[in-house]
Amino acid sequence: MTIKKNQFKNILIQNIDPSPFQKRKYFDEDKLKDLAASIDNEGLIEPIIIRPKNDRYELIAGERRLRAIRTYTAFKTIQARIIDVDDLQARRISAAENLQREDFSAIESIEAIVEIIDAHLIEDDEYAAMGQTPENRLNVLFGKLHSIQNSLDRQSKVPKSGRLLLHKFVQQLEKIFQTLPKRLEWKSFYVHDFPLVREICDDIRKISLENQLNKSQIKAISEIKKTSQQAYQHIVNNTQTSETQKNENKNQSEKSASIVSLKDMSAREIKQAAEKIIKNEIKAKQNLKRSVLDLKLTAKKIVMLRLGIPVDRIAKRLHISQRTIVECSDIIESVRLDLKNEMSVPETAQKNGLPEPLIWHIALENMTDQERFKALNWGLITWDHWYWNDLDYRFGDDWPGRIPAQLIAHTLFYYTRQGQLVFDPMAGGGVVPDVCLAFHRRCWSFDLSDRKDKRPEIEVYQWKAKGMKWPVNSKEKPDLIFFDPPYFKKMASHYSDDSISNLSKDSYLAFFKSFLKLAFNHSKPTTRLAFLNADWRNYQGVPVIDEDERNSILISIYTQIISDAGWKITQYIDCPMSSQRFHPGIVSQMQKKRILGVVRRTLIIARKR
Repeated sequence: MTIKKNQFKNILIQNIDPSPFQKRKYFDEDKLKDLAASIDNEGLIEPIIIRPKNDRYELIAGERRLRAIRTYTAFKTIQARIIDVDDLQARRISAAENLQREDFSAIESIEAIVEIIDAHLIEDDEYAAMGQTPENRLNVLFGKLHSIQNSLDRQSKVPKSGRLLLHKFVQQLEKIFQTLPKRLEWKSFYVHDFPLVREICDDIRKISLENQLNKSQIKAISEIKKTSQQAYQHIVNNTQTSETQKNENKNQSEKSASIVSLKDMSAREIKQAAEKIIKNEIKAKQNLKRSVLDLKLTAKKIVMLRLGIPVDRIAKRLHISQRTIVECSDIIESVRLDLKNEMSVPETAQKNGLPEPLIWHIALENMTDQERFKALNWGLITWDHWYWNDLDYRFGDDWPGRIPAQLIAHTLFYYTRQGQLVFDPMAGGGVVPDVCLAFHRRCWSFDLSDRKDKRPEIEVYQWKAKGMKWPVNSKEKPDLIFFDPPYFKKMASHYSDDSISNLSKDSYLAFFKSFLKLAFNHSKPTTRLAFLNADWRNYQGVPVIDEDERNSILISIYTQIISDAGWKITQYIDCPMSSQRFHPGIVSQMQKKRILGVVRRTLIIARKR
């Protein structure tokens, strides 16, 4: 086949093969139809570019024009410019022509730039040896150049070979980038654009092409996929792609009115939609009440050892020999393997016969406290108002006066460090030891209720108002005493008859005087006290103006008792209960009678004087 340079000729469409260098995979069919109609009416304004190849022709530039004519017109031939070029020249022309397209998506534009750079540098042996694909080669080259440039900017030593590499390739790169339709710096391209084609998976690439997403939208979708598969699937499946919108039946317009096109959502809107889904997902998990299993002896030993309970007390609690108290490493390794294989925490707990908080303890090992908050999907509050509407049912049992696990976690974060000892004198449902497990704190907890099979770590002890004694004889003093006693008279019917909630007002306050003085004597200079309580006012059925303050116990009274016991108060933290706990009917009656309820709860922090 004899070809003249820049020969123009009508060529049979059936004799033209696609370009092997065409990186573009997605073509908008409606736009192809529009282009075909325009060619039908006005003719082909710009010929396609082809080259001779094995008695046929191979397309170099003009993919959309060829597709439009081949698929949507009756034309058998197409006007073409025939040039005689080698593979490298053909590749460069194809890449440059692609980048000129106005309807190119963000991903396609970046891929076209990668193709142009690679086509210009591929004849250099040093560059060609950097990888098997254009993306791999450029990743290595950009990484080296960026590192060398940063070292020079910091005035660090750079070997001669590094300077030569920088000098050799940076000039070439700058020249290539200067020829692009949109001026761009190579370092900016490497940091902000190149990661999109290097890191995104095939399904996100497909979605981005179908919806012509911009870079910010693609990054938002990618981040969501890494964070939550459920949120990602919801965003993708419950928003229309451009193709879906075009194929919608007009009779279903009302049905699909609430479905938004992914293309029409900003990156911020995509993230907000995902955050809402993730929050609902987390709330559903947290509201799922876990079953409290009867634990086997091995599980009991692991829990108690991990909480730092001394061996002699474990032996006494479980009625076993101290020599048998060793941790079963096989079970721990089994848990780690299950978690590595992406088994959920509840599933892992069920399979291994262990409590969920212990699984969290293992799942979060080697993490910082901040990382643990993030893994548990808890926000970390940095001011003195700790408010949560809902309990996290992953921690603690169903128990009267149950407090949010997040409150415990915040107290541990600000007033203890990992490995330190927490003392819980009235453990109740076990929220404190559960959270201590998750946050790698040791915990000695006590309660008058004996639940050895379900809660072996909560040792049995009844605090007696007269002749009160500390429950353990130990040289080690706690780093934090978290004291959440039953509130005066509130929910007294839910506690046993021995509960301090049933005491008279004077006896109730006398108990705190004895306990706080005893706790002071069994503390070290750095021990912190965290005392959680609330105002008690007999407001039920009584207008606030008619309340008898002699029947009240206000936080100020607890404050005075704490101070009299030798503690110095350092912080007051508001931890209000949700006003949603009041039924609308009750609220209405309170409003009519001018009754003022109590939702305020205060965490008093103190240290030894």
